[in-house]
Amino acid sequence: MDLSGNQIGERIKHLRKERGWTLKELSGRAQVSTATLSKIENAQVAATFDTLVKVAQGLNVTFDSMLMDVGASRAGGRLVVTGPGDTVHFATSMYDYEVHSGELRRKRMIPLIMRIKARSLEDITNWSSHAGEEFIFIMKGTVRLYTEFYSPVELKVGESAYIDSEMEHAFVSIGEGEAEIISICLSTQTTQAFFAAAGMYETSDPPDRSPPSK
Repeated sequence: MDLSGNQIGERIKHLRKERGWTLKELSGRAQVSTATLSKIENAQVAATFDTLVKVAQGLNVTFDSMLMDVGASRAGGRLVVTGPGDTVHFATSMYDYEVHSGELRRKRMIPLIMRIKARSLEDITNWSSHAGEEFIFIMKGTVRLYTEFYSPVELKVGESAYIDSEMEHAFVSIGEGEAEIISICLSTQTTQAFFAAAGMYETSDPPDRSPPSK
């Protein structure tokens, strides 16, 4: 399923209004500026993965259910098969994303297939930074991985990297055509967002839904 910026924006706006929140209230919960949220809701900018994760956390829904209206699943057996036409697709100027296992709730990971469109560091308009850790495996092409604290490294097909994803990072394709990678993101914050969906929490206490402090 391909999601346009307009569809993503409408989905976020629907979830926000469903809760009776203003843009300012969601901004305080998601730690994303009001101006950015407004632009996303009105499809004026293409939201990055990092921003969408923060918005999902602010809305207390899973990353997947924010993008697609899926029902809650039972808490027991955990299995989902994702076919070629079952992924959720969205894009920025730098990367194309395909989200796998979108129907499985209460996940501890966000599995992505990413196509790297950026061809140089000048093409990187936003460096990624999100809480937790990230595993990267190169499936196609050659990728130069830039990070905040290390020199750039080149990764070829079959090679992988494991990083602290809170450290700013970016991917650039340096071979012929667009490189393709598997990215698996894991974080405590992401896990809490997943468990918050449909009243399922990691602890016995639901998240604080009080308005953000002035």
